[in-house]
Amino acid sequence: MKLSDLEYIPHADLLAPEALFRVQITRALPTTVRIGRLLLPPSTLMNGRFDLNGVPVGYFGEAPETAAYESLCRREVRSISLEMLKKRSLICVQAQEKLRLVDLRPHARAWPVLQSLRIGHTQELAWEALMQGFAGVVYRSAQQLGMDCFAIFGDALRSLKFVWSERLVERSTECLHVTLAETVCRSRLVLAP
Repeated sequence: MKLSDLEYIPHADLLAPEALFRVQITRALPTTVRIGRLLLPPSTLMNGRFDLNGVPVGYFGEAPETAAYESLCRREVRSISLEMLKKRSLICVQAQEKLRLVDLRPHARAWPVLQSLRIGHTQELAWEALMQGFAGVVYRSAQQLGMDCFAIFGDALRSLKFVWSERLVERSTECLHVTLAETVCRSRLVLAP
């Protein structure tokens, strides 16, 4: 899919000090891409909707709940492992400078492919956005109605300032983080060992 397939290409500016949220692994793996305190999967996996081969992409939600729904409590998931959750944290970052993003939100209704599992199309669109100088895309969450998500590309990730990190499962009590508890409950997921 090309940007030119869209009727028009609006842009949105992510302005400082807007906060974004992400669920990520707590400890880096040997293949983890580190950008400051961001821990990203290898850029060659190409599993994400706006992934770019060889360029790191960070996915964020506009709210902590959005990050949890997008990364853990997805529609296709039936159960979630407590052991996996123990290895994840919710993080908050803030924009430190203006980032110019392609705004796909106005196109969500007319172009359902933007939220589908046919991610080759959206990855192609992301590549074209990067080539045109955009720092990423803002798009509607496919997991939480009415909420927005952000895919930030490559060097633009360095402009995000780390603010805080909270484990999704408290080590000593094994209590779930309040955001996680709410999203698991509202998603009606089974919590497995």
